[in-house]
Amino acid sequence: MATLDGTEILRQLSDPFYPECHVRESVTSTFDWLKELERSGAPEGTIVIAERQSAGRGRRGRVWQSPAGGAWFGILLKPKIPVTQSGCISVLSAVAIAQALREHYNRPVEVKWPNDLWLYQKKLGGILSELTTAGNRVESLLLGIGINVNNAVPKDVRIEAISLAETLGHDVGLQDFFAAVLTEFASRYRNFLEHGFELVRTEWERVSALSESIWIEREDQKIIARVRELSSLGKLVVEINGRIEELVADDVTLSLKE
Repeated sequence: MATLDGTEILRQLSDPFYPECHVRESVTSTFDWLKELERSGAPEGTIVIAERQSAGRGRRGRVWQSPAGGAWFGILLKPKIPVTQSGCISVLSAVAIAQALREHYNRPVEVKWPNDLWLYQKKLGGILSELTTAGNRVESLLLGIGINVNNAVPKDVRIEAISLAETLGHDVGLQDFFAAVLTEFASRYRNFLEHGFELVRTEWERVSALSESIWIEREDQKIIARVRELSSLGKLVVEINGRIEELVADDVTLSLKE
């Protein structure tokens, strides 16, 4: 498999939002690598891409297997927004990627709130985010993104996984993949900063994997909830036993089998 070229990815993007793109053959975690660059003063829009991760992780510290062929990357953001709006960016990133994959590969990618990517009721990818704050403002926000593209997907996992290449019947060019996904993200991120979250909320309704009823994991139990809407702060508004609640980072499942 050809080695990715950060310079060529930036050339294809041709977007001043992305000033740097760093590529390595192997890292422990793109998230940890991005943290190092952020501490050293890297500018907003810095991209990191690894061809494989030896210690990739998902939500709640779960292991994320990251062999060669997948898209394992991170983006450094420095949005001048209140901390209360930070959840919007997790949803925004998932919606942007889902839309990019729908448009460029004609696959019905969906978003399982807040930031998992699903395809044909299987997990295609996921997104982690981490904040640094100053008072009630966001100082930096790190996105760590993992998407199964050409890699063999793990079989011994809690939730069944799928790769993009598996559904297409052929490998996907990763240079073009990154150009498509990152272009879409930058466009929606700028729109959010200039015009707010309303466009993302509208797009989320079209790509959401959630049905009318979902299950929420709490204290080793699954509680059924009725989905009402996505709030203006990226929270999921649900009804549980007649009470309206706003979910911030709960584990949401689509069936009792998950």
